Amino acid sequence: MTTTSFHKSAQWKTGLRTYFEYRDLGVVDATNRKVLAHVIRATESCPGPGGYHTHDLEFQMNYVLRGWTRVEFEDIGEVQFEAGDSWCQPPHIKHEVLEFSDDFEVIEICMPADFPTEDAERINHG
Repeated sequence: MTTTSFHKSAQWKTGLRTYFEYRDLGVVDATNRKVLAHVIRATESCPGPGGYHTHDLEFQMNYVLRGWTRVEFEDIGEVQFEAGDSWCQPPHIKHEVLEFSDDFEVIEICMPADFPTEDAERINHG
C-alpha cells in the first residue's frame, strides 16, 4: 500500500536525544520495521558534544535540510555539514555530534528501524 506523510499534519515526538524532536515519515510501518526514515530537528540550542557512540545497524544515511552540524567520525575526523550535504556512515563506526545550529534539520534513513546505540570511548586522532 502506498504510504504518505504530510507536513501539515506531522506529529513530532521525543526520541534518543532530548534536544531533538523526531517526525516519522511512515516508512517504518510501510516496511514492517525494516527501514526507518525520519526528520530530526533541533528543539533547543546545542548543549555541547553529544558523546561518542555507535549504532548496531546495517545502514545509516543523513541529508541536511536546514542549518548545519559538525560531526566527528573515527575514520575521517571532524566534518561540518550544511543544508544540501549528506553522509553515509558504516555500521558500528564511532562518531559524535559536536555541535549544530538552532535551525538544524536532517532526514535520517536507517536499516533496520530498531537498533541499539552504545556509548563508545573517545576517539584520539593524535
